[in-house]
Amino acid sequence: MSFHSNSAMRVGLSLSVLAIIALTLGGVPSGSVRAQSTQVKGTPPFDFSDAFYLQNGVNPANILNRVDGTCPANDMPSCSVVDNSNTNPDRRDIRVLSTTGGFDHDGNQLYYNIFGMAAPNTFTSNAAGQQAMKIANFFSAYIFPKASGDPLSPALSNRRQDNVFDTRNGYFQANPLGLWTAVFVSYSPAGLDPSNAVCAQALEDLRAKNGTDLDGTPQIHKAIEVDDLEKKGCADEQTRNLDGSQGFPWII
Repeated sequence: MSFHSNSAMRVGLSLSVLAIIALTLGGVPSGSVRAQSTQVKGTPPFDFSDAFYLQNGVNPANILNRVDGTCPANDMPSCSVVDNSNTNPDRRDIRVLSTTGGFDHDGNQLYYNIFGMAAPNTFTSNAAGQQAMKIANFFSAYIFPKASGDPLSPALSNRRQDNVFDTRNGYFQANPLGLWTAVFVSYSPAGLDPSNAVCAQALEDLRAKNGTDLDGTPQIHKAIEVDDLEKKGCADEQTRNLDGSQGFPWII
């Protein structure tokens, strides 16, 4: 997944403005820091090459809904075109057209592109694949389903607000492919109970700061806000089964 901030600098959920990083970051899975594929500011979001995916532990043949140069009406996150202007050897000539807005861990606006989804067999069976799965499980993309919808669906029509990406813990140096676990966040019964003083105050503070979502409940803009609500019992976090039995657990 690739993103850029509202300053128009593309810094990537699947790319970095840094070229080669050779340091170890606290909290990041061991061995996850490596040379990253750079993308020049202002250049279009091209999909990674097959070789780069394999180098970083992902079998490109097993990526679900991988962008392929078409724009199916029922799968807008994968809308893309063939574009032969790419000159980066770690990228291929498929450029993503669909762009969606969200927030980074500090609540700053960003815009991102999706290259595909991952199931367990998307990761290669070697050490690189094991490391890629560790990275995917370490970084969270928070998705906010509507209370009346499917609690485990990432469909745009099912969301009450934009996603929040937890870009803490060295994301830009540690996640060369932009792999994320889809974490679904819903307000808990306690969170919606006006007699629960702790949650009522927490939600009121969020509403005053962030405004309301499509459900009429407070928007969440920061990763730490998700953490705080979950710790207080005001929100619940769920993931799909990591065996893929409930659909893809990870996003690229």
